[in-house]
Amino acid sequence: MKIRRYIGKDAQEAILKVRMDLGNDALILNTRKVRQKGFLKMFSKPLVEILAAVDEYYGPTNKKVAAKNEIGFEKKNELKTINGFGKESIYKSKLDEKEEKIVLLENKINGMEAVLNKIYNQIQQPAEKTETAQSKEEEKSLSGILQLFYNNLVKNEVETDIVQFLIERVHEKKKENAGVNDTTSILYSLISELLGKPSTIKLREDGKPTVIVLVGPTGVGKTTTLAKIAAHYALDHKKNVGLITADTYRIAAVEQLKTYAEILGMPLKVVYSADEISEALEGYKDKDIVFIDTAGRSYKNKPQFEELKTFVEASCADEVFLVLSTTTGMKNCREIIENYSFLQDYKLIFTKLDESSSPGVILNSRYRTKKELSFVTMGQSVPDDIEIANVDKIAKNLLGAMVYDRSS
Repeated sequence: MKIRRYIGKDAQEAILKVRMDLGNDALILNTRKVRQKGFLKMFSKPLVEILAAVDEYYGPTNKKVAAKNEIGFEKKNELKTINGFGKESIYKSKLDEKEEKIVLLENKINGMEAVLNKIYNQIQQPAEKTETAQSKEEEKSLSGILQLFYNNLVKNEVETDIVQFLIERVHEKKKENAGVNDTTSILYSLISELLGKPSTIKLREDGKPTVIVLVGPTGVGKTTTLAKIAAHYALDHKKNVGLITADTYRIAAVEQLKTYAEILGMPLKVVYSADEISEALEGYKDKDIVFIDTAGRSYKNKPQFEELKTFVEASCADEVFLVLSTTTGMKNCREIIENYSFLQDYKLIFTKLDESSSPGVILNSRYRTKKELSFVTMGQSVPDDIEIANVDKIAKNLLGAMVYDRSS
């Protein structure tokens, strides 16, 4: 492992040096302000020193990046334990880690279950059909191009009722002798229409700070996503940003956000109950935007879910973002959306696009909730690996290679 120190006039300059030397996979171990040596420089502005490391045999996959970040935070937890954190805090952290792993396993099992159910249903269909039934089925059979698109959508984990809805609409819209290009264009337009136009943050215009709350199940990457959006508005839009975290159940989450806040030069307040949110917001009257990070809550844990509702209500947020992972199985995704229906209004953020080859969960969630798409993330790098949802790209990925061939 390579461990090096970098010094810059500010955090951005120091981070730039880290990336130029060690690359985007570098892990930031520590950040601090240092005074320049020498009597004449005692009163000059302090410099920013960053201690960074990278594995000499570090692979390119984002899974290794995520694993390395987790190891880093585990080591920080061990140091915190030595410096005074009790066994109870470490026990809670380990429980949360186990819960996240269980959720990921459930997603994979549910995905397998969906495939097995589909195979089972096909096997259970009667082997012999009457001539009348066969003729009716042939009348409703899809043309070659529509069958191909049907298969691509199902393969990309778009739910069957949504696929059938799209195919029926194509039949309604296409002319009798419509060719491949016409059919493709109609289906592409229908999917784009369902996905809608993405929406980001609408800032207040009355001089008060815009309050943003991120919610979502455990393990979807809310804290990293919040840091990416906050950095985007601070660096690219020059907004004065404040951070609040209510994710005190995981020690690593607080430490992670503290590290981001120090690097980006943003203040961070930690709240332990809904009663403390109003006081924390009162101290951020001079900010343009305030981002609130909430603890990941399993929809199966009713008491914790009720606590989350109280936090959201107490924040009086201008906008709420529900963060979902594209690695989530269809069944779990439906249950998550159903349990977060207590939210009056929200926008959708999808994470881990780099870890999923099936973007169907985006279309499914948009269709079920009728809520606007917003940001998508595709890696661990802050603030780089985030962008506004690209409807054109998502639609093409859902339909497959023929759309690319047609548009090229």
